[in-house]
Amino acid sequence: MTPETGKIQFSRQIWQAASEHAYLCLVRRDFCPEQSHTENLRCMHLVEETEAHFGRQLWFFEAIGVDTFGRRHVLHGMLEFSIQYGLLETSQTAMFEENDARSNFLARELSGSKKFVYSYPSTKFWVYAAWTSIAVLGAIWVSALVNYLTRPQPQDKRGPQTNQVLQVNSENR
Repeated sequence: MTPETGKIQFSRQIWQAASEHAYLCLVRRDFCPEQSHTENLRCMHLVEETEAHFGRQLWFFEAIGVDTFGRRHVLHGMLEFSIQYGLLETSQTAMFEENDARSNFLARELSGSKKFVYSYPSTKFWVYAAWTSIAVLGAIWVSALVNYLTRPQPQDKRGPQTNQVLQVNSENR
């Protein structure tokens, strides 16, 4: 896979940041920091930052990692940076044993096949369960309120309610 960013010149700081992050990928995987090294660091995909959207850079590298037993491993790494207000923020790193796995990962990333959290079946289930429980509780509350308001009120033993009109017989006077 050839990089889309073949003619772009990156600043020295960007190259240093990408190189340091690639090296840190090896260290995080418990390879020997003194004997392991990265090679062939290159930017494979670049989306410039605009006023409306953050930018994105995908970098590939190959690495030779030496484990605690002295065995050498050839690894294929990927770094993803988000460009936010001109600053590089690491958003994702990955190391692969085979180059094809890294290429497949890049193809999935660039095709936009990332699923939103709302498209997962378990999320849909919990959203529907929450809405159903809110509807059931609301119906119970409304029926209890209607029942309370429509039932006859008991008479107070101290006398008639204030909103009742008193009928006075003229004969008893």
